[in-house]
Amino acid sequence: MNYLDFLDDEDRERLTVLMTLQSYNDQYLTQKRLIELTGLSKFLLEKYLTELNHDCPELAISNELYDELTYQAISNDMIQKVQHTYAKRSLRFRFFIEVLVEEKTLKKFQEEQHIAKTTLYLIRNKVLNCLKQEKLLIQKNKLIGPEMHVRSIIFDIVSYFYFGEKYPFSRENTEEVKQLSQLLVSYFGLDLTFFQKKKLSLFIHIVRIRIKNHHAIKENLCSVSDQAQQLYKRQLTMIEQTLTSVTDLSDRPFKETNYLLTFLFVSEMLKIELNFNKELFTQTKIAAQALLTQLSKQFLVKDSQKEALYDSFLKKLLSLSIFRQSYTTFVDTAAYSYFAEVYSSLHKLILRFVRKDPFLLSLELSKNDQAKLYYDIMFTVLSLLEPVQLGRPINIYIDFSHGLAYTEYICRSLQRFRDLNIAVQKKFNNETQIVLSDYRLQKATCQQIVWKQPPTPSDWAKFADIVIELREIENEKNTLF
Repeated sequence: MNYLDFLDDEDRERLTVLMTLQSYNDQYLTQKRLIELTGLSKFLLEKYLTELNHDCPELAISNELYDELTYQAISNDMIQKVQHTYAKRSLRFRFFIEVLVEEKTLKKFQEEQHIAKTTLYLIRNKVLNCLKQEKLLIQKNKLIGPEMHVRSIIFDIVSYFYFGEKYPFSRENTEEVKQLSQLLVSYFGLDLTFFQKKKLSLFIHIVRIRIKNHHAIKENLCSVSDQAQQLYKRQLTMIEQTLTSVTDLSDRPFKETNYLLTFLFVSEMLKIELNFNKELFTQTKIAAQALLTQLSKQFLVKDSQKEALYDSFLKKLLSLSIFRQSYTTFVDTAAYSYFAEVYSSLHKLILRFVRKDPFLLSLELSKNDQAKLYYDIMFTVLSLLEPVQLGRPINIYIDFSHGLAYTEYICRSLQRFRDLNIAVQKKFNNETQIVLSDYRLQKATCQQIVWKQPPTPSDWAKFADIVIELREIENEKNTLF
């Protein structure tokens, strides 16, 4: 799904120009090349560049020098601000929220927006085309399909344009969500970050609106353990009552409560013992256990670490199968090369799991989904295991002529490179791979780094490059033998 298709045509094209310019930050780019990249006419391109300069004067776009375009570097922050601005004024996006999500009548929407009937149906057709590839049915201007999938699509589209901003729902829905969010924080003692609060708020918005419009979850995802039931009995009763208050379908709030608890659990907002439906999630548990088993066979994983690893893997996989989202951050595979160099064996293990595990293959993950899961697993492992557990460290001997204080300072500074899997030696020996000092050590045959002055950012960058080069040599040896 192309999210930009929810914007009005000119705003979509203008934003496309801005994003293309961003991809060429600090690079040579001509107006002719930009025309080729965007497919716009010269007239339209010049029009959009003028409008972008007006809307974002800090860009200072100019093409006075031999057709070369010059401009200030475009940040992700600027892109998000412009996306949000364009979404706020887009009739297509407004139609999606007010008619398809909140289920306002076409007549009321037309009257409020003061548009002709032909314009209304043109907008409707454009929005339906945007949603077509997501395999959703639109019946009587209502989103129909597997309910969890419908909710994930709504979450995706809204968060793309509005995450971190005030959500575009009606005031009535916003007040109800605010009250329920406050109850959840109070009942369970949730300690949430700013973005966790925004994520929870959007999730509850969608849950409340869908229940109110008689679209409830059919699957019973889990049950609360007896111990958790005793601990949170009053809180769970209050949540059910709150969800029931917006619908007359008395058989569904129980499933919705468990849906909400599952979201809190997999989003790491609430620690609660849940018993997941075996019929629905047996394969998910098998996949999580298989990943842990592969990890334990290849690396020295302590028994005390296995439970935390399994718990985290299960949350990631449950989130992927229940709250499926099309991620747009942490999906660039360019960073794979870093992990392939520093943690070669771990990189290969995770990549093989993400691409070959039978359960994940059944989910038909997109490349973005695979990349997001790769980083989820990688960061989980690196946060729970020590680098030394993941392979032989690069041994470094540090000895500066200025004395112990200076040597200790450098040792402490090296802590920022913890993820490079390095070990500082107290004595120089045959296993030393780097000597770091302000003078050359004549008897050393290994790599030597000489800093005559306190290290600069450039010195540290070169140090990291040398460590990675040595890591590549180690990886080649492991491959050969």
